[in-house]
Amino acid sequence: MTNVIKIGSHDELIASIPHTLGFTPQGMVCRAFGGGPTARLDIPESPAEMDEFLRLLSDVYLHQHHPRRVALVAYGEDGAGCVEALAALGEALVSADGRGPEVGPMLWVNGEQWTDVLEGTRGTVDPGARARMGAEFALLGRVMPVDRREDLVAAMQGDPTAVAQLLPAAQARILDMDVASRRTEVEWLGERLDQFGREREYLSDHEAARVLAMMHGSGARDAAETRMSRERAPILSEFWGDLVRRAPSEVRDTAAAMLALSSYLDGKGAQAWVAIDQLTESHPLADLVTIALERAIDPRELERAFRPDPLGAPMQHAALHDTTAHQRRHDHDAHNGPGVDGAGPESSAPGL
Repeated sequence: MTNVIKIGSHDELIASIPHTLGFTPQGMVCRAFGGGPTARLDIPESPAEMDEFLRLLSDVYLHQHHPRRVALVAYGEDGAGCVEALAALGEALVSADGRGPEVGPMLWVNGEQWTDVLEGTRGTVDPGARARMGAEFALLGRVMPVDRREDLVAAMQGDPTAVAQLLPAAQARILDMDVASRRTEVEWLGERLDQFGREREYLSDHEAARVLAMMHGSGARDAAETRMSRERAPILSEFWGDLVRRAPSEVRDTAAAMLALSSYLDGKGAQAWVAIDQLTESHPLADLVTIALERAIDPRELERAFRPDPLGAPMQHAALHDTTAHQRRHDHDAHNGPGVDGAGPESSAPGL
């Protein structure tokens, strides 16, 4: 079965975007074809915001990636603001000495109504196009998008009461272990992750406390990270998402960082950002994913950093790591970088 989704109309383009991002957007969406990420930013409201908006997206699509085409879709009720942002961004992307991508279509979308600002045509999104896109993405294993980004936040909230009651005993058990016992515990975690991949059997409360108690150890983190791949990312996102919802706040960070990584490898940039926002303090893995989001790094490149290669993995980590990641992670909402609500490059392999 091919993983290429053919998009042949404005209606299909608009209908595909919520599936790519994971939620129904507002603001500017840049959908790349032929290589490169899909990105979402707020519509600029001042000249200073416009300058930063153009700089960020020009850097992504002119310097970091070189897609064949970029479609620009501005969502919002303010038609004048949307059209101004479309025109400015289109000009910025095509005026780079011919090095930029083909730009188009350029659409303003208000509810179900769309306007092509290049051709001056208008239309209403065909419900049939939405149904077709939903069916095609479902065949690729993509879940239905949520209505708002806030819904992604809500989906990560759960009841930690049962696990919290079991956690002190689980932590005391880990502290009493010798080296051999800890190694056996790490092996159990690996086997449990593999079992989940085969059977989708979620952790019991006792097992959840056991995993959370051991995740402070580097061996347990390594066992979890080396199982990360783009192929397994959707399944592992289920595993870590379930654990994030049930984890007490004091032991939630590592599970949230694992969810951020699996989400990014699955092409779900918005979900990765929301997972990062669950952290209470800096975490090396979350910082690495933050860099990948802000620099629109191809998930395939990030995937290589977690393959069990004793020589290549440290080098990949070093190449991606940046000491300013912690500050940028806390500033990402203010700067509204292109990874804020973006999807990994060619996460759904669209065609146009």
